[in-house]
Amino acid sequence: MRFILMVNLYMQMQAKKFKAAIRLRGKVYAIGEAGALAIKEQNLGRFQAAMEIYDLMLAKVPGAAALHNNRGITLQEVKRYDEALASFDQAIALKPDLAEAYNSRGAVFQKMQRHDEALASFDQAIALKPDYANAYYNRGATLKKLNRYDEALASYDQTITLKPNHAEAYNNRGVILQEMKRYADALASFDQAIALKPNHAEAHNNRGLTLATIGDMPAAETMFIKASVLKTDFPDPLFNLANIRKYRDADNVDVKNIRTLLDKPGNSPDNHEHLYFTLGKIYDDCGRYDEAFECYRLANQIRNTHVSYDPDGIMSVTANIIDVFNQDFLSRPFAFASDSQSPLFIVGMPRSGTTLLANILSNHRSIATAGELPAMVDFTSRQPALTKNGMLDLPTVKQITPVIATRLINDYEKRLRRDLGSSKARYIIDKNPLNFRNLGLIAMLFPKARIIHCTRDPLDTALSNYFQRFPLHLDYSFDLRNIGHFYRDYLRLMQHWRKTLTSKLIEISYEDMIMNTEQMARQTLDSLGLEWDERCLAPHANPCAVETASQWQVRQPIYSQSLGRWRHYEKHLTPLKEMLQFAGQVDSGSV
Repeated sequence: MRFILMVNLYMQMQAKKFKAAIRLRGKVYAIGEAGALAIKEQNLGRFQAAMEIYDLMLAKVPGAAALHNNRGITLQEVKRYDEALASFDQAIALKPDLAEAYNSRGAVFQKMQRHDEALASFDQAIALKPDYANAYYNRGATLKKLNRYDEALASYDQTITLKPNHAEAYNNRGVILQEMKRYADALASFDQAIALKPNHAEAHNNRGLTLATIGDMPAAETMFIKASVLKTDFPDPLFNLANIRKYRDADNVDVKNIRTLLDKPGNSPDNHEHLYFTLGKIYDDCGRYDEAFECYRLANQIRNTHVSYDPDGIMSVTANIIDVFNQDFLSRPFAFASDSQSPLFIVGMPRSGTTLLANILSNHRSIATAGELPAMVDFTSRQPALTKNGMLDLPTVKQITPVIATRLINDYEKRLRRDLGSSKARYIIDKNPLNFRNLGLIAMLFPKARIIHCTRDPLDTALSNYFQRFPLHLDYSFDLRNIGHFYRDYLRLMQHWRKTLTSKLIEISYEDMIMNTEQMARQTLDSLGLEWDERCLAPHANPCAVETASQWQVRQPIYSQSLGRWRHYEKHLTPLKEMLQFAGQVDSGSV
């Protein structure tokens, strides 16, 4: 537990001043004793008991700012965030220079996804107490949420300067470095976390993720096994292990361990969700398809409780994109547009083969890859003039100024080339599949860029989405009907781009990538004006880091087992097929 021991400090300073006592459970406690008891209850996870003690104490000493702060921390633990904020505000009103209350307040804002307010609170805590290591640490976590990685790294570095034995800061610093594709530095940071805290299961797990990203699967497996030994109820390493292993028999120790954890009393729903995804993958490997689907269904059912997919909102945004980026608008010349032909965008539905294609093409001597960058529209979030409620304000795009457009172009190109060193590659791949929603903005800023659209059998695509433990922002992916709805809207948008961006689009099917690899690769390279390179036939040998869910698959020679995978699960896919049939994407012969 991470509770601030301010009550004890406060009582040491004020013991002579406060002579009051409270009666609790038939006993009388001096204020200092009561404070110690409250902290003990917090650390044991008995938050209601701790709250009762704080309320009794505050009835006697209502002016004790430290008690309001600790009461707020307890409220945070039981997710009563508005009440927690009120307690921190009261602490600050009583003692405006109480840095700890600002830090605690920032932590609650972070839980509430109010990241800008969290950052302001941490900054205030640091202004009041410049050597406040934990405020720098929390500030780093918030900056990471905002994708401000350079600043997050600086905050973690300052945490370590102030507190060199802060293992958690080294661990989180490693996560940031991995996000920045500085893999060697990330491994060194995880190593430092482990040296300071040898039983740090999360650092072992994160080190394994970095090793898997760079393709060292045996070393990654060792890390995941170590993490699961260090923390037997930790689902992440079991999940990660399953995703870099290929199982042949469901009667194995991993399944037994997972079943034991699922039966363990008091296990959280989120842990169950993680474990069900893991078990589903193992059963799928072993051909036990009904059991696999049931596990995935249970996992997605839990994950879906954390999101609220808005089909009407998705359709409205798509309609606005089509309205704004019409053919007349995109056919006009934009004076601010970049002449660069370097960006090579690979788009499509997630799980449509974008990672495999990027590995095939980036094996060519004239093509490099920047991996999966933040979606192009995310760069607009740094330009307040283009956003409304944190989203791209589409009508404003028509009035985009040269100054703002140039800034967007420069920001994007800097990020595109950030990790490539002195590479002189003619093309640099950005393989964020969701850029299919941003092709109008891309066409405005980079009219000479080529766009490759990956397609795949709709049922295979949709099922693969359902079987992935995607981040929560892909909120459509945890329900079959929602996947079908999102897929229909994707089709609607791609039909629009085919009409408006004909000369820029190259269409490639996943099935051709698998069954006609050489022909597909030759035709694509020819469309890009590049000569043939035999290395394109060995994407599994590509040394580039892979950060997506396809880490294991793309390290294998091309295989065809994923074609028609949906047929194993056909009887479970009725809600999905109904949605896709409505869109005309599933004919009677395939269902």
